[in-house]
Amino acid sequence: MNSLRTFNKNVRIRLYLNFFAIVTSTMVMPYTVVYFSNKIGPALTTSMILLIGIISIIGYILGGIITDRLGRKKIIVFSEMITGIGFIVVSYFDSLEVFYMLPILLSFSIIYFFETAANPAYSVLLIDSSEDEYRKTMYSYFMWMSSVAFALGSLIGGFFFENYSQILYFLVGVTSLISAIFTSVFIKDFYYEKIQKKEIGQQKRVAFNNKTNSNNKLKLFSAFFILLYLGSLLINLLSEQFPNYISVRIVSNYPISESVNITGYNMISILNLENTLITALVTGLIIKLTKKLSDKSNLIFGLILFISGYVLLSYFVHPIFLVLGMFLIAIGRLIYNPTLQTIVANAIPENTRGTVLSILGLMGALGGTLSGLFIWGSTFISEKMITCIFIGIGLTIIFIYINAYKIYKLKEDKQSKEKVFKSSNIQ
Repeated sequence: MNSLRTFNKNVRIRLYLNFFAIVTSTMVMPYTVVYFSNKIGPALTTSMILLIGIISIIGYILGGIITDRLGRKKIIVFSEMITGIGFIVVSYFDSLEVFYMLPILLSFSIIYFFETAANPAYSVLLIDSSEDEYRKTMYSYFMWMSSVAFALGSLIGGFFFENYSQILYFLVGVTSLISAIFTSVFIKDFYYEKIQKKEIGQQKRVAFNNKTNSNNKLKLFSAFFILLYLGSLLINLLSEQFPNYISVRIVSNYPISESVNITGYNMISILNLENTLITALVTGLIIKLTKKLSDKSNLIFGLILFISGYVLLSYFVHPIFLVLGMFLIAIGRLIYNPTLQTIVANAIPENTRGTVLSILGLMGALGGTLSGLFIWGSTFISEKMITCIFIGIGLTIIFIYINAYKIYKLKEDKQSKEKVFKSSNIQ
């Protein structure tokens, strides 16, 4: 807990608010699709998911742009207020004996729009409020607490959602409103204060905006960021295989024999539990063990473990190999993810952070969407061939991040030399 005290107050507040937000949201969100499917049928539910997906993408794009122009705090507070009200409206209509589809669908559309609009602001606020040397530890803490919160929320929802869904929706809404109040009162928007200082007078404002726009065009589509966008797409394309193709594959291949009395659904639950427990219990140990390694070593070694895990899950069906595969995935993610997030945070120019993170989020969402194609493709392609495709995707990911790190390191070394040169001139 000593590391927590080194963080800025903004980071500590966001850490606790994020924990409670995940606990309450996972009490309802994993079960909401089943809820709608029971009420309106699978066909209409699928259409609703597609509609909300499109709305979420629009929210992500607008959220990133507005975050860079108006600051982080405003969009977070406004989004959480609207989201909270939306969940309370859902709670009200869910408590009625008659199912009102349109008000509930409209409420969820608004909820998803503002939740995704706030996502870039959450991420950028953490970057603004943290120093380079503490970011890796900060992201590790967020991974750990998010995993614990997800497990706790899913457990509560699994027991109570079916009979008390309206109460749980209400709790999510109240939590969101409380989070908005805490953010408004206790969190400081450093970036917005800088904008205010830079934009005194109309002429200075115009000059600053023109400079920002020109920098955006240069930075957003440089080789480094293009590699990051592609990497985000491919990592999510691979990581979303577990709830999609790999889960379908496990269910279709189980039980594997009479001696192994485990269903496919049992195996999926075991793997999910394993992933959660590893993240919750081993994060601190991983931080200590990888502290002395370079960023490049952590990034590439973590990715190799992560990719190897998915290759195992796509090829083997025996429980021992599946458990080993999930172990590699969980450990690999704990090693590479904080390092990658730190590299991205350090590299993004302050005035384009929201936009870059929204693009990364969109590419990740696109990768997650494309992952579903493997279920369809599995009817035409053998399992071995899909494993070969996973290996190809994995090698491409490693190639992308090796080159991205080279560019990042060159830029970092150049900035260090410039700082030394300036300090020597001053002396």
